[in-house]
Amino acid sequence: MVGVAITALLAGYLAISFRVAETVTRVDRLPLEPSATSIAATHEDVSFRNRDGIPLKGWWFEVARADRAAVIVHGRGRNRVNSDFMPAQIAKLLLVHGYSVLLFDLRGHGESGGTRYTLGIEEPRDILAAIDLAASKADIDRARVALIGESLGGGSALMTVQADPTIGPVVTDSAFADADTVVSESATKYTNLPSWFTPGIVLTSRLFLGLDISQVKPSRVVAAHPERPFLFIQCVDDTTVPLHHGLDLKAASRNARTELWIVPGCEHVMAFATHRDEWADHVLGFLGRELGNEKPVRVPAGILAAARRGG
Repeated sequence: MVGVAITALLAGYLAISFRVAETVTRVDRLPLEPSATSIAATHEDVSFRNRDGIPLKGWWFEVARADRAAVIVHGRGRNRVNSDFMPAQIAKLLLVHGYSVLLFDLRGHGESGGTRYTLGIEEPRDILAAIDLAASKADIDRARVALIGESLGGGSALMTVQADPTIGPVVTDSAFADADTVVSESATKYTNLPSWFTPGIVLTSRLFLGLDISQVKPSRVVAAHPERPFLFIQCVDDTTVPLHHGLDLKAASRNARTELWIVPGCEHVMAFATHRDEWADHVLGFLGRELGNEKPVRVPAGILAAARRGG
C-alpha cells in the first residue's frame, strides 16, 4: 500500500509539473503599444523568417547613410514595444544618435509565429535572423549591428554569441547568468506553486517539451569569449533576476573593456525608466567605443520631432 501511495503521489507530482511547464512556457500576446508612429514619422513593417523557418515580424526604422544599426530584443511575455524596458524611448534615443533600429517580436510573442519561449535555447535563431535583416536593410556589415537585450532577450543575446561569435557588440539589461539558477530563484513567481515543484517542472520541460535549460549558461559563453567586451546593466533591487547575475556575468569576462553598471533604486529592466541620462551615457558610450567614433549623419526631422515629444 505504501508503494502504491508513493507511486500515485509521484505520478500526480509529475502530472502537475508537466501541466505547469506546458502552460508557463506560453505567454499572452500583448498589444503593440505604443505605436510605431510614436517612435518616428516613418517606418517599415517587416516580416522575415528565423533560421528554423518560424515567421517573425517587426518594425524597421532607418537613418539614411547610417553606418551602424541596433536590434532590440525584448523580454519574456513582452513584445517589440510593450515593456517596462521602454523600447520605444530607447529606439528614439538610438535614432537620434545615428543608429538605424530594428524592433521585432521573438517567437511566441507579439505578432511572430511559434507557440512558446525557450529561455535562450532557440531564441538565438530569431536574433541571428534579425541581425541578418538589419545588416541587409542598412547595407552594413553584420558586425556593425549592436544587440541590446532585456531580461530573456539579454540572456538570449549572450547565447547568440555562442551561436555566432562574429556578431556585433552586446548590451544586456537584467540578463541572467545561468538559466537553472534564475528558474530556481523565480519560478514560484510565475507558477504560484511551492518551490519543490520547480525540479519537476524543469524535468518535464526537458522530457516532454525538449527544453533543456541546463544548456543555457550565458556566463559560460562570456567566459569562453575573452576577446569580446560586454556591457551588463543590473538593477540592485531586481526581484526577478537578482543582482548576483550581473556580478556573475562581469566576473566571467576576462576582457578589460567589459563593463557592469549596477543601478540603485530600480526593479527588473527599469534602469532606463529611472536613470535615463545615465543609461544613455553608458550604452552610447560603450557602443561608440566598440563601433568607432560616430560619423555625422543627417537625422530626419520626423525622428527628431518624435524624440522631443517622447522626452
